[in-house]
Amino acid sequence: MEVMFSQYEASGYDITTTTIGMASSEFSRLVDRTKWALSRPRAPSPGPMEEHPQGLEVVSEGHDPIIDIVALHGLNGHRAKTWTAGNGVHWLRDLLPEDLPRARILCWGYDANTNTADRASWQYLYDHARTLVSDLCRKRKLTSSIDRPIIFVAHNLGGLVLKSALIHSDAARQGALADHRSIKLSTYGIFFMGTPHQGVNGEQLGRVLGNVTSVFVAANDRLLKHLERDSEWLQQQQGQYAPIMNDFVTKYAFEEYATPTVLGPRIMVVPRASAVVVGHANAEPIVIHADHISMVRYSSKSDVGYVTVSEHLRIMATDATGTVQQREERETRVNNSREAQSCMSSI
Repeated sequence: MEVMFSQYEASGYDITTTTIGMASSEFSRLVDRTKWALSRPRAPSPGPMEEHPQGLEVVSEGHDPIIDIVALHGLNGHRAKTWTAGNGVHWLRDLLPEDLPRARILCWGYDANTNTADRASWQYLYDHARTLVSDLCRKRKLTSSIDRPIIFVAHNLGGLVLKSALIHSDAARQGALADHRSIKLSTYGIFFMGTPHQGVNGEQLGRVLGNVTSVFVAANDRLLKHLERDSEWLQQQQGQYAPIMNDFVTKYAFEEYATPTVLGPRIMVVPRASAVVVGHANAEPIVIHADHISMVRYSSKSDVGYVTVSEHLRIMATDATGTVQQREERETRVNNSREAQSCMSSI
């Protein structure tokens, strides 16, 4: 019998999986041991917000900032741990501010966990996306930065949440959600880091994992189904995103090496074929010489991954202000023209 279960959650890693071949009798003994372990009294566990901090955290205010850089973690990720190397370096907090001193850098957390034993977020990705837009709008209004250009760095599932957020923002018009449109208008660049645009192996992330969730985890089945290769949800999302994707400078980063798993083979979590959107002519594919976990963890400025990502971010930041300003001026002209036509038609 072949069983797959997720790992790394306790350390804030994004999802990888382990496949173990075992006989039915061995599996039965494992189930019994697991039930016994779960029935033992346990010390109080951290609260949900402590385990998986949610919302925006400003990790660097920047000096007279002219741009916002917003980072989103992935599946089973963590607002801080996802970006932190083994030596404790959180590159968005400890390295990037020196290279981009005029950037305010924020990390956004949300509950996208599939392998917690006592709880799971059942929010759909679109709900997370709306929350991201709302959180950013509030922060930017309260700090008088609503028109500041934005560059997003999104790992794994975070890229899919971001695409839904931009789709929602683009659809917002006058009314209660008018402010939400400002996020799309202000977005200059996107760094997708190992995002499964085309989905991933459904057996790994869905069907087999679901077979053992009653024993090991409280998995978010609906979330996992969204990520299956060529899922209807992913196709619909890409269809909605395609009309606006050329409005942003886009980098599709993909992992070069397979990710190690416990007691099993290394796996390519998000291969190049899924991490890069075919036909997006204005986007640039970028290889990161690391596995899926390490591709967003840099221990020093000499890390080749950090050099690659930070240099691209610096170039984006240089070009962002003028482009976003022109876009907002064009939007204002269109809105004024519509208002004038409306006034004329009402006479």
